[in-house]
Amino acid sequence: MARPSYIFNSSIKKVALKAIAFLALSWIISSSFYYGLNYMYMKSYGGNSGAQINHIIRTKYDAYIFGASRASHHYDPSIIEDKLGLSCFNAGDDGKNATYQLGILQMLLKKHTPKLIVYEIGDLTPSLDGGTVDLYPYYYRDEDIKNILETRDKWAVVKFVFPLYAYNRKFLTISKGFFKSSQPYETGFRPLVGEMHQGEIIRISESLRQSSSIQDVDPYAVASLRSFVHECRERGIDLIFSYSPSYVPSEPTGMDVVRLIAMDSDIPLVLNGENNQFNLNPKLFKDAGHLNANGARLFTQLFVDSLAVIHERAR
Repeated sequence: MARPSYIFNSSIKKVALKAIAFLALSWIISSSFYYGLNYMYMKSYGGNSGAQINHIIRTKYDAYIFGASRASHHYDPSIIEDKLGLSCFNAGDDGKNATYQLGILQMLLKKHTPKLIVYEIGDLTPSLDGGTVDLYPYYYRDEDIKNILETRDKWAVVKFVFPLYAYNRKFLTISKGFFKSSQPYETGFRPLVGEMHQGEIIRISESLRQSSSIQDVDPYAVASLRSFVHECRERGIDLIFSYSPSYVPSEPTGMDVVRLIAMDSDIPLVLNGENNQFNLNPKLFKDAGHLNANGARLFTQLFVDSLAVIHERAR
């Protein structure tokens, strides 16, 4: 009667051994691809692979612009340099949340402490959660990034068991960035050319008659913003919160939280979301959320006047 039990146990053992062998082989293959992609990624500094991060964290500018797409498209560092005499780089990038901003800052501060940071405030909502993907390649290289990703995702420890996960869906862009490597944007500023389409103007005019929904604030984004402020204060960095113009007069989601953080930490807050010079002026916008090149340069010229006064007071 013991024979069937023996056969059953033997079958389970074979299945288990095959599963272990499969996982081990998968790990070896994953690791092999990882080391190749990691080499290419860390040697890249431009393009659309996300490797522009490598340029940011290895630079030593006096001032940096942080934020998502509105930062990268709205602030011209050359105007800031001319007015303040500070070398400046725009580290903004499309679709990046507050957690991403914190990660970039922490990696930058390991090699350099700037004098000034302008932080373009974005929506503190879960909608930009995907922005942390570009931090994945630094999971094994930087303890702060590891902690950030594991805090946001309880399964991160399991996911990163296979190293290739760090370059999830990036094989083609990384390969292209390595073999056809493009130089990083000279100042990080990415101006948008063109004006708003008439159809979008009409659509927005109609939507203004409708009530907008209230979005929830992401506690991780708030915690990341607070940590960002703490890092700057610890290093003696002048930090300024800014909200640049939008086509429709507005404030970002979570602005009440931003105001509290700014008040608690004595951070200057420069708000231009309801600036009549820009609001509802389609000639200065590429789309509803972003200034075009002309609008961005006009805004930077106005902003830098406020920045100069604030920076002088901080000295």
